[in-house]
Amino acid sequence: MKDVEIMNIWKSSDHKLDEILSLNKEIVYDLTKEKARNIIDTLRKPKKTMLSIGIPYCVILYIITFIGFKAGAIFVTLGFGIIALIMTAMIIGYFYHLHLINSINRLQEVVEVQKKIAELKISSFNITRLALVQLPFWSICWMSLNVLQKSPVLYGGVNLIVFLALTYFSYWLYKQLNLQNSNSRIGRLFLSGAEWEPIIKASEILEQLKDYRK
Repeated sequence: MKDVEIMNIWKSSDHKLDEILSLNKEIVYDLTKEKARNIIDTLRKPKKTMLSIGIPYCVILYIITFIGFKAGAIFVTLGFGIIALIMTAMIIGYFYHLHLINSINRLQEVVEVQKKIAELKISSFNITRLALVQLPFWSICWMSLNVLQKSPVLYGGVNLIVFLALTYFSYWLYKQLNLQNSNSRIGRLFLSGAEWEPIIKASEILEQLKDYRK
C-alpha cells in the first residue's frame, strides 16, 4: 500500500512539475513575442520621420517638374519628373511599412508575425534599392537644351559621360546590394541603422521561439 501511495505521490509531483514547466514556457513564449513586437514598433518613428520629410520634398519635385514643363525645359522636366515618380513609389512603400507594423501588433501567431516581418524586410530592402535608381537622373536635371544645341560634342559628350558613369555606378550598387550579402561593406552601409536593426533583432528573437511553440 505504501508503494502505491509513493507512486501516486510521485506521479502527482511529475504532473505538477509538467504544469509548471508548461506555464513557464507559455510565459517565456508570450514575453518573447511581445518583445519582438515592441522592437518592431520602434520603426514607427523613423518611418514617420521619412514621410514627414519625403512628402514635402516630393511635392517640391513635382512643382519643379511642372515649372520646367511650362518653361519648355525638357531635361529639367525629364530629370525631376522621373525622380519625383521614384520618390512617390518610396512614399507609398513607407505607408505600406506602417501598415505592416500595425498588422504585426495585432497578430498573435508567431508564424504570421514572422511572415509580416519578412514582408517588411523585403519591402525595406526594395525601397533602398529603388532609391539608387534615381542617381543618374540627377545629372539630367541641370542640362540645358540651348547649350546642348550650341555644343553637342563637348557639352553633350561630357554630360553623356557623367550620365553613363552614374548609371553604371547605380547599377553596380544595385547588384552589390542584396540580402544574402548584407554583411559586406556595401550591405553594412545601406542595410543598417534605425530602419534595419529593429527588423534584424526582431527576426532573431522570433527564431528563439521555435523551442517554445505549442
